Amino acid sequence: MNDMTETPTQRRIQATAFTPTSAADAATKFSVNPLYVATGALFLVAMVAIWFLVSARSLVVTPNPTDALVSIKGGFSFRIGGNYLMLPGEYQLQATHPEFEPLQESFVLGDAEVQTLSPQLTPLPGQLLITTAPAESTFSLYLDDKPAEIKDNIVSDIPAGSHQYVVITERYQDAQGSIDIVGRKQQQTLLVELQPAWADVTLDSLPANANILLDGKIIGQTPATVEIIAGEKELVIQKDGYKSKPYPLTVVAQEKQDLGQIMLEKIDAQLRITSKPSEAGVTVNGQYLGQTPLQAAVTPGQDITVSIFKDGYQSVQKNIALTSGQSQSLELDLAAVLGEVSIKATPEDATLYIDGRAIGKANQIIKLPAKQHQVTVVRDGYAPFKTSVLPRPGLTLSLAPTLKTEAQARWEKIKPTITASATGQALKLFRPDVTFQMGSSRREQGRRSNEAQRKITLNRAFYLATSETTNGEYRRFKREHSSSHASGNSLDNDENPVVNVSWQDAALFCNWLSQQENLPPFYQEENGKVTGFNPAATGYRLPTEAEWAWVSRYHKGTMLKYTWGPSLPPAPGSENIGDRSAASLLGTIQASYDDKYIVTAPVNQFKPNHNGLYDINGNVSEWISDYYMIKTGLSQTPEVDPLGPLQGDYHVIRGASWKHGGISDLRLSFRDYGAEGKNYIGFRIARYVE
Repeated sequence: MNDMTETPTQRRIQATAFTPTSAADAATKFSVNPLYVATGALFLVAMVAIWFLVSARSLVVTPNPTDALVSIKGGFSFRIGGNYLMLPGEYQLQATHPEFEPLQESFVLGDAEVQTLSPQLTPLPGQLLITTAPAESTFSLYLDDKPAEIKDNIVSDIPAGSHQYVVITERYQDAQGSIDIVGRKQQQTLLVELQPAWADVTLDSLPANANILLDGKIIGQTPATVEIIAGEKELVIQKDGYKSKPYPLTVVAQEKQDLGQIMLEKIDAQLRITSKPSEAGVTVNGQYLGQTPLQAAVTPGQDITVSIFKDGYQSVQKNIALTSGQSQSLELDLAAVLGEVSIKATPEDATLYIDGRAIGKANQIIKLPAKQHQVTVVRDGYAPFKTSVLPRPGLTLSLAPTLKTEAQARWEKIKPTITASATGQALKLFRPDVTFQMGSSRREQGRRSNEAQRKITLNRAFYLATSETTNGEYRRFKREHSSSHASGNSLDNDENPVVNVSWQDAALFCNWLSQQENLPPFYQEENGKVTGFNPAATGYRLPTEAEWAWVSRYHKGTMLKYTWGPSLPPAPGSENIGDRSAASLLGTIQASYDDKYIVTAPVNQFKPNHNGLYDINGNVSEWISDYYMIKTGLSQTPEVDPLGPLQGDYHVIRGASWKHGGISDLRLSFRDYGAEGKNYIGFRIARYVE
């Protein structure tokens, strides 16, 4: 079988050996044709270009200056001359020029087909060369109100634009104007025409050749024409031996002035004048100059008359002449013109002063210049005696002063009566210096148990109202007050004594009076209530019980029982008490007495008592400053200026009233007490002497 011959069919399908495909064969099989690639790329570029041309916008850039170099950053742009094709978006523009400041700014390209951009570049600063006519080497320049730095007449780094300038020189008027600076490193020239700021002033003097001074500097000699800067000026003309002559003037630029001839005066002579004694009056040629010692300027080269005079001395006259600038002293003695004064003082060992100078014992005869003198006589413990005397030649003036003790002098200055300024109430001065027995004897008819006798010493001076306080006076304190009536009989007339007031009301009235006169209040207040008193105060108050008892009862060393005498009935017209005119109102009365008033009477209608006090007993009873208390009367030691207890519930009431008609209550020693107001209780005011 192996040797069998192959048929054609068998040869055609015979298998061959397998060989794998190589890499080179594969590359050859899938490689790209370069022509196709180039064609595709061109197509892609064409499509992008078409898209850019369709999407881009035209931007026309026209810079100022036009030759500035412009570049745009921030995206693709295509420039054709001054036009740019650019897609819408945000870009940066830069522009430069050698004569301008570099410019860089952002801009946004919008959707409009054609858009424009005109960047403006700022010119670089310029220079200014300044020249003046006439030429001035030194001047100042202000640009826009600010000083400019000048070097070799050139101002550098001036921003481009319009500027205001002022050129200031020493002797010319300020020049001002405006200039446009081009800038761009260029130098410009400014010619400033200056106008003189002075004027020619012509002057002469008599005598000539005097120095002309301006601001302390010599600017010429007369006669002369000098240049003076405009303004308010003062020339001074000086020459040895003559007084400096100031000459004020107003200088207007370029307006000439001729001051003419200025007359100079010679320097005064100096005269120093002294005298013995000093402080003498001086006249020169009849003109009063003052008192010695003094120095006076006098006119040189002529005779002058100097007169010196003083009270009590003979006048002296002197004629002299002085040259210009000469100084001379003149000493003159004045002779005294004497008069005699005889002084005999009491006490004899007093000391005498004349014009403030001690000259020995007061009892002597002295000679004094015939002028006014102050005479003073003094001694310890006495008030000085002072008077003026005018001695006369040939006459003896006699003085016989009697010195008063300091206490006497003080009391002479104290007024015997005063007036309360707010109400017009009159108060009388009392100066007690006495010890007396207050109260009543147990044997006295009508005596009450609260009238124990007490020894009282009164030394402190006081004022006491001569009348009881009236309704009208009280209403100046309380305008709305009414004293009301008694069974239809009015108690409220202005001239009648005020009633229906409590002790507190009366005390507060006193404090109000003190306030009107800026006096220290006697009563101490808290919340409108009296809480105590100040014994040292000199303000108004109510009388103390000791004061009231003394002024009403003490008379020539004895104590009165009644105001009219020792016994009842009352003397006609004695006082307003319970009498037959008030029988319809009262129980106990003095049936044989008629005072003509049913209730209160106007004050001062009855005779005053021995101390000049009206209604001290009768009309109304009176509030007393003291708190009420009953003393035993066993002590024999006098109470000195007593003010009563420091506290209590009630206050003392003294004196009878229109309601009292009994034996007991008409007596001056009668005492009552209370706190609230009643229709028969009033008050009178008092105060201590300052």
